[in-house]
Amino acid sequence: MAETLGMALHAINVILILALLYIYLQNYTKMKSKYTIGLMFFAFILLVQSVMGLYFDTTMVMYSTSEATSIATLLEAIKAVSFAILLWISWE
Repeated sequence: MAETLGMALHAINVILILALLYIYLQNYTKMKSKYTIGLMFFAFILLVQSVMGLYFDTTMVMYSTSEATSIATLLEAIKAVSFAILLWISWE
């Protein structure tokens, strides 16, 4: 159960980061700011981390313990809430 929830949260995080990248790209086309370029690089690095995490979650699920999976799922939930707040703030 926790494995599936963790993978779903990884996928949600990837979608949220892609939405952030879209917003930052739109802002860059309007403002041409170095700050916006920095935000895009930062979001891209987070995207790479989330995609790699999703890959490892799906391929190495048989090697993890239930305690580690539960903690990783909690951490992914915290990241999802954080990305959602950042997306909400960036959208305005």
